Amino acid sequence: MSIFRLAVASPLHSLFDYHPPEALDSAQLAAVQPGTRIRVPFGRRTSCGILVEQVAEAAVAEEQLRAAEEILDQQPLINGALLELCLWAAAYYHHPPGEVLRSCLPPSLRRGQPYRPALQTRWRLSTAGKGLPEGAPRRAPKQARLLALLREAGSAGFDDIERAGISRAVLKEVAGKGLLEEVQEAPAPTRAVPRPGLELNGEQRAAVQAVAASLGRFRCFLLEGITGSGKTEVYLQLIGRVLDRGQQALLLIPEIGLTPQTLQRFQRRFDANIVVLHSNLSDAARARAWDDARSGRAHIVLGTRSAIFANLANPGLIVVDEEHDQSFKQQDGFHYSARDVAVKRGSLEQVPVVLGSATPSLESLANAERGRYRPLRLSRRATSASLPSFGTLDIRRAPLQAGLSEQLLTAMAAHLTDGNQVLLFLNRRGYAPTLQCHDCGFVAGCRHCDARLVLHRRAAELRCHHCDWYTPVYRECPACRSRRWMVSGL
Repeated sequence: MSIFRLAVASPLHSLFDYHPPEALDSAQLAAVQPGTRIRVPFGRRTSCGILVEQVAEAAVAEEQLRAAEEILDQQPLINGALLELCLWAAAYYHHPPGEVLRSCLPPSLRRGQPYRPALQTRWRLSTAGKGLPEGAPRRAPKQARLLALLREAGSAGFDDIERAGISRAVLKEVAGKGLLEEVQEAPAPTRAVPRPGLELNGEQRAAVQAVAASLGRFRCFLLEGITGSGKTEVYLQLIGRVLDRGQQALLLIPEIGLTPQTLQRFQRRFDANIVVLHSNLSDAARARAWDDARSGRAHIVLGTRSAIFANLANPGLIVVDEEHDQSFKQQDGFHYSARDVAVKRGSLEQVPVVLGSATPSLESLANAERGRYRPLRLSRRATSASLPSFGTLDIRRAPLQAGLSEQLLTAMAAHLTDGNQVLLFLNRRGYAPTLQCHDCGFVAGCRHCDARLVLHRRAAELRCHHCDWYTPVYRECPACRSRRWMVSGL
């Protein structure tokens, strides 16, 4: 007898065994695949579990087994590679597998509601329409062209009809004659059409060629490029090659705020179905995007960290932009790093992974140094724009106005006179971010970690905001015995 082993959303780090519903025969039982939702009794309530596997023997005694109530899906909603990824993530991050798998589904499906695939209104020839001879009606060429289109294609949506140069009025007139019938069908995946890209420089071209040579197998690339070096153009050209292969691309970005501008850039570049996945979407919008990704109708999936668990029908490339960003780490509930999960998913799906950044994380640099990632570097700007200049001002013994030196005020005035803008970044904590000697430049630092002490004036103490060590304010400089301290808050 088969036993269903399920992942049920609960705080328990285990899977749960159930008898199949009694009404299932052997053929129906064999048709139930991993990734299918199953309604089961769980404690005093009913819950929606996800089938992980069918086993011959239960892990608990026979008298403890209960029977599942209902098979909710005819086809699995979570494919095999994604199921394996979630089970790996549950073990690696020490999180209950039921809650990890639950995060792969939109809210309505988590609650056990029926899965209703997106349907599209399409038209096909009725019995009367099929009985007309080719070329009829001869006095209405647009109507004849519509009938010929449907005779050849079988059915067509309004977008297909409009692209053929046939208006809604013609469609309505032909349907009014009883020659067409309206049907609801799942939209068929279309083929994406990339538009021409920009001309690449030598470094960009080498990066595209290196990743493109790995399409169809796993390899992780660390694309390190200075700001303005054209990393996004590298992504776009790689995604274009993936779309030419009939596959999907997944692009992760760190912040929801970056989504609109990234989406606009991709829409200008590709005639394709691009869907967005992030936590600010409504339940209905999330369900539509999830269904497009699962069915293969979505050519490009663009999202924040949670999109790494998107159910893709045919993935071909995973890109993590700004891979160093801490926003890729989920800090509540299910804790995980989307960047690291992306690398694991690339390995399971056998697709290349590109990690892009101007300032790569130390972990990624170490992996590149050890040969686990292949480093790709863009060392110059893609356009003729010059790099910004940086300078350090020595303000020891210099008169200050509200903490600003004369050199800084002069430089600010020059930029403002030219109609430019000035940004001052003040990392303010406590009364003053540092206690500094005005004579020798000594800065009070923490004895236990590599951080500066923050002056808290009311408490008359210096406090480390990393390890919480604190000490009374120094009366004199430990380095030069001066009592000329710079302590003014800005």
